[in-house]
Formats: sequence, C-alpha cells, structure tokens
Amino acid sequence: MQLQSFGADDIPSTDTIDLRDPADRRLIIGNMPVCSSEHLDMAVEQAKKAQKIWVKQSVDQRIASIKSFIPRLQENLNHIVEVLKTEQGMLDSVVRREVQESVGQINHTCSVASEELASLHHSDESFKALVRKVPFGVVGAIVPWNAPVSLATAKVVPALLTGNAVIIKPSPRAPAGVTVFLRLLKDCLPPGLLSLLHGLDDLGEAMIRHRDLRKISFTGSTAVGKRVAASAAAELKSVQLELGGNDAAIVFKDADIDTTASQIVDSAFRRSGQYCYATKRVYVHRSIKEQMIEALTKHADRLKIGAPSDKNSTIGPVIDKEAQQRLSALIDQTRACNAVIRSCGSILESADLTNGCYIQPTLVWNIVHSHPLVVEEQFGPVLPILGYDDPLQLVDKLNSEDYGLSGSVWGANLEELSAVAHEIEAGRVFINAARAMGGFSGELPSGGHKHSGIGWEKSTFGLREYYQYQTINGPVC
Repeated sequence: MQLQSFGADDIPSTDTIDLRDPADRRLIIGNMPVCSSEHLDMAVEQAKKAQKIWVKQSVDQRIASIKSFIPRLQENLNHIVEVLKTEQGMLDSVVRREVQESVGQINHTCSVASEELASLHHSDESFKALVRKVPFGVVGAIVPWNAPVSLATAKVVPALLTGNAVIIKPSPRAPAGVTVFLRLLKDCLPPGLLSLLHGLDDLGEAMIRHRDLRKISFTGSTAVGKRVAASAAAELKSVQLELGGNDAAIVFKDADIDTTASQIVDSAFRRSGQYCYATKRVYVHRSIKEQMIEALTKHADRLKIGAPSDKNSTIGPVIDKEAQQRLSALIDQTRACNAVIRSCGSILESADLTNGCYIQPTLVWNIVHSHPLVVEEQFGPVLPILGYDDPLQLVDKLNSEDYGLSGSVWGANLEELSAVAHEIEAGRVFINAARAMGGFSGELPSGGHKHSGIGWEKSTFGLREYYQYQTINGPVC
C-alpha cells in the first residue's frame, strides 16, 4: 500500500519509509511518505481558508456532512479492518470492534452537538449578552498507533463539529488504517478542512510550534506529553493530552477468584497489553494470593499466540522489534531480581518467532513494589502480581504515584468496593470489570488525572475541548 498525505489534494513527498508486518518483519506492506514543515505550512493555509467557510455553516449542516461519512465507512469496514490487522498485528475481533465503536461514537457525538454548541442568552431591563461557543480555528491532532481509528475519531469529529479545521498526524508505526478511514471522511467535507500529514517526530514538533495551530490534541506516553505541553506553552496554546497509565487491579479477599482472574487476563493481554486502559498490575489480598496466581495462570495458559490471519490465535505480536526488544529486556531485568516468571499460553504454528515480534504472555510474582515493571507502564503482555494487607493503605500508596488513568476493584461487597473506588485518584475506576460497561459507555468522559492527562474526550466532554467562549454585550434595543 502506497500511502499519500492529503489536504485539499494529495500532498506529494519524495521521502518515504517502509512499513513492515509485525507478524513477519521481512514483509513490506506499504510505504509511508515523510512530510516536512513546508508541507505543514501548505496544509495550514488550505485549512485556514476552508475553516472560514465551514464555521459559517450551522451545527446541523456540519452534523449532516459528518453523518454522511457513516455509510461510506460501513461499506469499507472490512477493508479497514484488514489494513489495521496487518499493520498492527492485532486480531480481527479487536480492530473490528474498534471501528464499530467509532461509528457509535460518531453517532452519539452528533446527537449531542446541537444542544452542547448552542449559544447562551442573558438579559435584563437594560442590557443583553450573547455567549457564543467559537472554534479555535485550525487544530492539530497527533494519534498513536495502538488504536488509531478510535483515537482519531475522538479528536477529529468533535473538532469539526465545533467549527474547526483539523490537521492530523498518525504514528509512523501504524499509519495505514487511519489513513483509509480519514480519507473517506475527507471526501464528505469541504476541500482542505481535514488534512492528514505523514511524518516523523520533527513533523509533530513543527505542528506543536506552529502559531496558526491554536489547539493540540495528543495521545501517547507521559514523557512525550510533557514535551508537547512545554512546547505548546511557548505559544500559550491550548492542549488536550491523554497520556500513559499504570492501571492497578485491586482484588479483595472475598472476590470470585475464577471470574476475576478471567476478566483481568482479558484486560491485561487484549491487544498484547498495548492499550492505555489495560490492567498493568494486580494487587491481591494476601489471604487469596496463591489461589489468584493459580487462576490467573490457568486463564493465561488458554491464550494462543499466533498471526492475526490465524483464526485460532487469541493474541498476536507486539507492534515492532523495538517494542519486542524493550519488553524482552524488561523480562530479563525482572528475572535477575529472582522474581517468579511464568510464560503462559500455547504457540501456534502461525507464530513466526524468528521473524515476528512476539512476546509470550508472562505473569510475574514475588516482585517488589519499587521494581520498574510495577511502577512504570510496561505497555506489553507482562503482568506483575503483588500481595497487600489493607486496601486503603494500598490506595494511599498508589495515589502517591504520578499515574492516574484508571483502575479497578474486585470483590463481593459492592458498598465496600464503591467506597474504595471513590478514594482512587484516577479518571476512571471500574467495579468488578476492567473495561467500560453499559450501552451508555460512549457518553462517559475519557481522560486521566495527574501525569495521565489534561482534558477529556468523548461525548459532550470532548466537544468542550474544541471551543472557546465569546461574550457579546450590548444595550437592549
């Protein structure tokens, strides 16, 4: 697949990099152009012109344009899924759900936009005031590789609905699926309103520094997010950041051991552990620690490691050799500390361990809380298990750390679980679950506390990130 950056038209670039299949790095699956700051300037000028026309449309007209994208998306769903599977090494069921949930998110955001974006009116016997919700103008969105369609949807759709133009930069680690996705959306919009620029870190830096991009939305690691915030501060630029997490599952002594273990394994090893809300560590009450380790091992051993093209596989490779080497080094570092390391799951014939980027699902216990595997985000299929005695003391310890994306509590006493959940400093806390539950999950804010983020995404909360207030006062006529 030969990718192309686009704005009003395709944006040519002579420099390209090869894209490789993480299930077999010998296979080149496409080429990605590398754009420069000059290409960015070109896209910004196109976006500024298009935005001035777009902002004059009513909210209902913008909604109609964006909703016209959904039939095109559904017609191309299988193609997008195949592209995502190939470039990410993730399973069909995982990426198909991502695209389908994006359709739901588009529909929901459109359904709440008219009310959320309506102006406010105030008056008395002498004066009146109009409070408008006005766009920033041109905004920049930088999306990661691990859930690019979902995360692009959470940025692009609310930004467009509020009247902005958008320039988006995908990750060079998995740029193809989101390019197909957004090109379909681009064709439903005025030329130049939505631009996609492929590039490396220097392009992202140029976007953050560009004075005509008045808002930057970024999803990625906390370390990079801090650099984004620092660079944006030089231009007093608004930022929305969804950053890293080190989500802890706290298992109470009265938890249903088998059910809890099954759901934690699903959360920890889905997408090979490569998503922000994955369970990254498990704290188990010491009275049931051994039983929980046994149950976690049982469920993790049911995982089948193989290529995404293999219908029998339940876990695929990690994204690339860099991730594989980093995780292998982390496991070796853990082994050197005399922790217990248990490789889990069965390896299918489709898993090319020589040429593919595979990391076998791994459980680790007898590890100290201060170990890097515990206090840092591993972002891969390696799960530490630790014991604790008092849940509130444990929560105090976890709250003293920098991360605050999400967490979960597990047990039989819902009143007790709810009380502990209220004490956890995180953007989202699950009770007897590890992922969003309920048909209303798309209506909930997504984001983190502390070093896990600034601002919110999804539903009305995401719309609010992309407008500013303007008050117009005057006498009553």
